[in-house]
Amino acid sequence: MGGYVGTMPAGALNVALANFAKEFRNNALVGDIFAPRVPVVRQAFQYVVWNRDDFKLPGSTLRAPGGRPQSVRRSYSTAPYMATSHALEGDVPFESESYGLGLGFSTRKQLTKQIISQINLDREVAISKLLLSELNFPNFIDLSAGTNNQWDKYPAVPGAGTDGSHPIVQIEAAKAILRQAGVQDADMGLLLSDPVVVALQNHPDIINRFKYTSPGSISLDQLSQVFRVKCIQGSAILLNRQNAASWVWGSNAFLGYAQAAPTQDDVSCAKTFVWTGGTDGNGATIAAPPSTVDGYGVLEWIEPHLSEKKYWQSVDWYYDIRATASETGIPLLNALSVAPVMGTIPGDIEG
Repeated sequence: MGGYVGTMPAGALNVALANFAKEFRNNALVGDIFAPRVPVVRQAFQYVVWNRDDFKLPGSTLRAPGGRPQSVRRSYSTAPYMATSHALEGDVPFESESYGLGLGFSTRKQLTKQIISQINLDREVAISKLLLSELNFPNFIDLSAGTNNQWDKYPAVPGAGTDGSHPIVQIEAAKAILRQAGVQDADMGLLLSDPVVVALQNHPDIINRFKYTSPGSISLDQLSQVFRVKCIQGSAILLNRQNAASWVWGSNAFLGYAQAAPTQDDVSCAKTFVWTGGTDGNGATIAAPPSTVDGYGVLEWIEPHLSEKKYWQSVDWYYDIRATASETGIPLLNALSVAPVMGTIPGDIEG
């Protein structure tokens, strides 16, 4: 005789979709490059901020015979983080799911993708505000402050005179500041918003570098060659409630350093602390956030008022974003003198 098998309880964690949320990436979002994800076992704790004593000479390293060497200390400070839940929920009527399946897709699955995309976009906006903040990175450069510094003000003669901007010279000066913080050129990244990339691709100083070897349009790789750092294009857009579009990264750029797999010892300009739970340094087990897989959760249930005939789904992610080494990032603000023209996006786009 068969036994009774109960249905999944309302609000149960969907492990498969939680793992999908954990691994989901949108290539238009580049915040992960400069604020990489760091797993942490506690929801709230402290991260280490190293000083720069290894750049200082204590006076002399000479030791007299029989004497003691000069003493130094290894010191650091700490700053707090607090990984909070970032969540959205949505519903799918039974009818919509049925109609979608008839058209070859699951509306519930599409809802999962939409919610995860919106949470990731919200994080991208938060990272852009953090990295472009003059308070977080005091070595910022406001390109609108001087005459003809902005990168859409082209010189009549490439590379000469003061009748227009010279972005190669300006980036070299910014790189020199980062080298003073111990960041080498090969480890730097230059984030350029989409309209800034377009302006640089048409800049005479840059075109002049390739006019004999590559007369076609300037690529992102060629911008990397010119600036001698890896260039990243920020192409994410944000729609307001009236469907008016704007670039998440505006008309700005950011030169900085972040380690791809950050540790407690590195000096990445920013980090995303993701609460995952685990084992602390003393071997004690710290619980993960409730109803999540490594800090990412997808809950599903049917509307309790059954006559409404719809599914519900909630997605959340526990994280906190912090600027962790202000000396390893330089915002380049207001790189364009003219705001980019945005196209009109209709309210409903049919496939």
